[in-house]
Amino acid sequence: MKITELCIKYALGKIIEEPKLVTGGLMHKMYHVSTDQGEYAIKLLNPDIMKRPEALTNMIHSELVSNALANVIPLIAAKTFQGKNIIEMDGSFFVVFDWLDGKSIFAPDISEYHCEQIGRVLGKIHATQVKIDAMVENRDIREAYDWNLFMEKAKLCNSEALEVLQENIADIMRWDRNVVTGLYEASQNQVISHRDLDPKNVMWKNDAPYIIDWEAAGYVNPFQELIEVLNYWISDETGKYGKAKFDALMQAYTENNNIYNVNWDVILSCSFDGMLGWLEYNLKRALGMEGSGINDQEEGIQQTQGTIYELKKYENQIEQLKVWLDEFVREKYTL
Repeated sequence: MKITELCIKYALGKIIEEPKLVTGGLMHKMYHVSTDQGEYAIKLLNPDIMKRPEALTNMIHSELVSNALANVIPLIAAKTFQGKNIIEMDGSFFVVFDWLDGKSIFAPDISEYHCEQIGRVLGKIHATQVKIDAMVENRDIREAYDWNLFMEKAKLCNSEALEVLQENIADIMRWDRNVVTGLYEASQNQVISHRDLDPKNVMWKNDAPYIIDWEAAGYVNPFQELIEVLNYWISDETGKYGKAKFDALMQAYTENNNIYNVNWDVILSCSFDGMLGWLEYNLKRALGMEGSGINDQEEGIQQTQGTIYELKKYENQIEQLKVWLDEFVREKYTL
């Protein structure tokens, strides 16, 4: 097994029990590995992702970000071997972390305390305005995704993804147009940040949050990320927002950041971007344009259906979020 070889080659110790596949993200595989020298989380990177020309560079940059923020917030950064964080062995790519004996917390167990802690962590990341020489701001605004192409492909292969795509194509294209329009303004203000602070990427130990999985790190409009984080953390298991959680997160975030002049209409329009990108990727999987095998295709179909449902639900939710944001700004900045 390559993990055994990796542990030997990089002096991690002799494996004392079979590596355990642990719950992780949808993109890569994570193993809990115990050796006679310690415990590690070893991530096997998705081979399809690593085929992309930019993938390895992005992974390397993400670990530069986590290391730059290690003295600012509690986090888990990749271990370094011979000056590298990404290990390649026989065409496979691995990342090694010290094992953290903590757990992620999800709704309905997310409390106002958790939201306060996450708001403070996010606020510190944004206020630090970390710079990485190898990373540059990207103000090239993406074009709208080619949704018509997916419709044509779905018709040709009689895909299960077709029905939900047909029913919602007008809304999908409208959301995407609004995103592309709003991204120009939003891109004028960017910081380097985590960009995926969802509950699965935060481990809690002794009531302290440790931020993990930095592979999405890069430049982002800070208020776009703030909206994304609010959606992750203040919603209950039904998707309903909690006002007390909203206030706790926002109060902690604004300890280090001023939000007085934010154009929330633009930011909320742009907040569809991440979900639309995920939808586009999974449509490619569902239609056999990316990925490999029937399992990948079936997961693509499931994610396509689920993401469209979430987009529709989100459009209804953001009206409430806009009201609360306007109220918060008025109350905080009124003398």
